[in-house]
Amino acid sequence: MQHLRLRLVHAVAPIALLAAAPAIAQDAGPDDAIAEIVVTAQRRAQNLQDVPLSVTALDARAITEAGFTNSLSIGDQVPNLEIKTFGGVPNLAIRGVGNNDFNSSSIGPVSIYRDDVVVASTGSQIFALMDLDRIEVLRGPQGTLFGKNTTGGAIQYFSTLPADVMEGKARFGYGRFNLFEAETGVSIPLAEDFGVRVAGLVRRRDGERVNLFNGGKAIDIDEAAARVILRYHPGDIDARLSIGGGRDRSDYLENKPVGTMGGANLFGYRDPLPDNIRFLNFNGPSRNDSDNFFATLNVAYVFGDFTLKSITGYDKSSIDNRVDVDGSPVRIDEIKFLTDTRQLTQELQLSYAGERLDWIIGAFVFDENFNSRSEADLLGEVPTIAIPLVTEATRDNTSYAVFGQGTYELTERARITLGGRYTIDKVGITHREYLIPGLFDANIPDGPEIAFLPLKRDRDTWKAFSWRAALDFDVTEDVLAYASINRGFKAGGYNIGIVFSEAERTKVDPEYLTSYEVGVKATLFDRRLRFNSSAFYYDYTKLQVLAVSQQGNGLPALILDNAADATIKGLEVEILAIPARGLDLGLNFGVLDAKYKNYTSAAIDPVTGGSRDFSGNRLPGAPRFSGSASVQYEFPVGAGHWARLRAEYNYTGKKFYNNAEDDLISSGDRYGLVNLRAALGPDSREWELAAWVRNVGDKAYIIDATDLRDFGFVPRYYGERRTYGVELTVRFGS
Repeated sequence: MQHLRLRLVHAVAPIALLAAAPAIAQDAGPDDAIAEIVVTAQRRAQNLQDVPLSVTALDARAITEAGFTNSLSIGDQVPNLEIKTFGGVPNLAIRGVGNNDFNSSSIGPVSIYRDDVVVASTGSQIFALMDLDRIEVLRGPQGTLFGKNTTGGAIQYFSTLPADVMEGKARFGYGRFNLFEAETGVSIPLAEDFGVRVAGLVRRRDGERVNLFNGGKAIDIDEAAARVILRYHPGDIDARLSIGGGRDRSDYLENKPVGTMGGANLFGYRDPLPDNIRFLNFNGPSRNDSDNFFATLNVAYVFGDFTLKSITGYDKSSIDNRVDVDGSPVRIDEIKFLTDTRQLTQELQLSYAGERLDWIIGAFVFDENFNSRSEADLLGEVPTIAIPLVTEATRDNTSYAVFGQGTYELTERARITLGGRYTIDKVGITHREYLIPGLFDANIPDGPEIAFLPLKRDRDTWKAFSWRAALDFDVTEDVLAYASINRGFKAGGYNIGIVFSEAERTKVDPEYLTSYEVGVKATLFDRRLRFNSSAFYYDYTKLQVLAVSQQGNGLPALILDNAADATIKGLEVEILAIPARGLDLGLNFGVLDAKYKNYTSAAIDPVTGGSRDFSGNRLPGAPRFSGSASVQYEFPVGAGHWARLRAEYNYTGKKFYNNAEDDLISSGDRYGLVNLRAALGPDSREWELAAWVRNVGDKAYIIDATDLRDFGFVPRYYGERRTYGVELTVRFGS
């Protein structure tokens, strides 16, 4: 651990020292202070530094400077947050608590919120980022105020609201691989206290890699999104209606397979260029088509010290993903995922803000209808052994909850917070599988259905009480210390994805997590230094874990079961400093020790033939150390203009992608990425011209891998190659 930390410090220190040198000769002006960020991590507006929670908040400028493109691109900037996708399904982990399931039916313990509405469907969780006001990442169980399966934490995205005057911005960009981006956000007043904001985004890029099979490009990008927000806020009423959606016609992130049968796969294929990630070689379809529509109505009414709020949300997504899982010219494992999901949510809140007491109570209803069909072309290279498997599944999920939380001022410097939430989750599923001979052969008519697994129907109800207790204390006017105990809950569920035996159609019990956390938030030296740190210990029981194993018939077994328990402990540190006028220095890092305890899985050990014992192994997606450092310097150039230079280094320690601590199913090694950005503009900020480079060293790094050794290969997915470009941003209005 110490070795990893030293490597990060050694990499960042020279940049930081060079950038800090001008600070010796300059005096910081009175306006050179760290801006306050207002967050709603406790469902009320507060200064980030006054919230007794571990929260990372990114404002609009930070989002732009980091070059975030979609909802899953923020992982490098947030300590102890890991994000990946497989089969178009996002896998998010905060502090090692996450989801490692590739099925679209999976439900993760990290919730995503868009303008206060939970986005539960995996098909809706990947969306383009445009015209945002801020992003908030809440670590740890949020079972009181954010109750939909948030044992790991919550990520919130907040749109820019309509302004009272005509104003807006437009951004245009061009970059490597013919990248083209256009984004806009415009506020238009329609009447007194009534206005609209219209935002839109188009992003296209040619494939960054070459497919040797057909000579074409691979992993291209083609996405678009739009959003309209109407806002009416006369006096004590604030009503917002948001309607939007997006489409994605991009390629799926294709892999480079590693042969596990003497260096080859089941049919003898070997990657001709195993050490060059620029080249892929696959024959199957590889695309990620998705359409999403959402609508949100948020109405708040203030009367005296009370606020009554209603939040209504509707979300619909349709997914058509085609995945060549084997990544080769032969047909071993090629899957089409078709998913349609509809969700409706309603939340009511009543809050009170008094001199010494703040409280909120509320009720929440969630209703989801999930339908999926998967068509898997397994071993299709040899028709006599081919398995043209079709999986059909549905899930009806209804959740009810009542909640409340209050903060009482014990003294002028100390406050206590208590909260609780009672949740009822009702889940009903159907699942069946069958074979259709000839389904994947255009020259053979489809044959009649052959039953593989009969129709299964099941329904269950889970109930739980989650709670929070916290004490925070003003050590000084600028230093806050806090301690908390949180209890989180994730409902039980079913394995209704692609399976190969009746034993895999499991039902799992709820999982529970109790978090013990202490932290400090300090804003020092006239707001020129912000230091936030938290340390935590998790008692994690009945984890819902997907394990991949062999079952002796040439097909993998995908077992979803409850791990016995786990313990997680760690630390996060976030530092932002402005030592001199125009100079920003940032350093964030997380230390993590996440291990299973007494976990004997239902998966089979291929060597002993018995159950696999994962006790003592690290949890998937939980590197021991991760961090980022940045240096940004803005200075005047000529009359009435400025220039800004930014360097950023993101580091991730080695992480495993399965439960077995298997080097073959891992990131292979730790890695670090360097990003650069330079910008120029007038003092009026009416326009900005910027140039950027990401992954300057063109580092090849593995972001996911899956154990498919029953088919003779392990697919490895690599992160984005070096990209660069220029962009022009134009702003108008007040």
